[in-house]
Amino acid sequence: MHEWKAGKLDNSINWDDLRLLLTVAKRGSFLQAAEELELAVSTVSRRLTKFEGSFGAPLLERHVDGCTLTDLGRRIADMAQELSADLDREYIANLAPNGELSGTIKLTSGDGFAPILMKAISAFTTEHKGVSVEYFVDHAYRKIARGDVDVAVRVANLGEPSLIYKKLVEIEFGLFATPAFASTLPDQLRPQDVECIGLLPPLSEEPHMKAARSAGFVKSRVRLSSMTAQLSAVRENLGAAILPRAVAEGLVDLSPELILPKMDVFVVTRPQALKQPHLRAFIDCLYAELGSFSNEQAAGL
Repeated sequence: MHEWKAGKLDNSINWDDLRLLLTVAKRGSFLQAAEELELAVSTVSRRLTKFEGSFGAPLLERHVDGCTLTDLGRRIADMAQELSADLDREYIANLAPNGELSGTIKLTSGDGFAPILMKAISAFTTEHKGVSVEYFVDHAYRKIARGDVDVAVRVANLGEPSLIYKKLVEIEFGLFATPAFASTLPDQLRPQDVECIGLLPPLSEEPHMKAARSAGFVKSRVRLSSMTAQLSAVRENLGAAILPRAVAEGLVDLSPELILPKMDVFVVTRPQALKQPHLRAFIDCLYAELGSFSNEQAAGL
């Protein structure tokens, strides 16, 4: 086992070593980091071992199936991430004409929000040529406070004191199918008569989905991990589904009396983001785009 000795930190830390640490942390293994950076695995291991030696303590915990950051490694990686973001902003700012907004925006949401967010991204980047957007479509909640993303559109308030949540709209749900599929169902509809297109966890555990199951709508042979795919399946006559009323244009409400919980929608960011002009302007754009929705206009989750 390697013995870590208290050492003197090299005052001339190489940015490439910091970038290497960030890549290993992001990819979770030396092998995947080496592939991304087009380096030999032995080179990655050797350089990081030397880098750790300059701190006199390990930055990574090695495991059979990969590696994770130590507490010290996480602090160093967080500082490196902030430095990387600052360098990116300064680089883009120097490229953009004076007085124009510039910088990179890291945005995340679930897949059902993609249509309206893509419209907002298109409008914003068309107006502000110096701004670029990285959009992560992901069910998992990425770390905003840590700087993994700048802005998130979420359907839950986690109560994080370091973040700013702004509620935008409440989305209503119903049980919908195409007219063709509805015509195959009996006039006196019972829950057990309806072939439903379900969702897989974690989407299946949302309150409106649980309420539908409690009401007896449990018959399902197709279950999907995407709300966008679920809507496509409905339009292909594979069955009925619990959908936002906003996306149900042209569909039939099979059970108007069915009462399902509404879902709150939030725009989430950190206070520091609001100090950057390009991020503040983009967040204002999202407030305007999403906040103007009624349930008849909203584009889904």
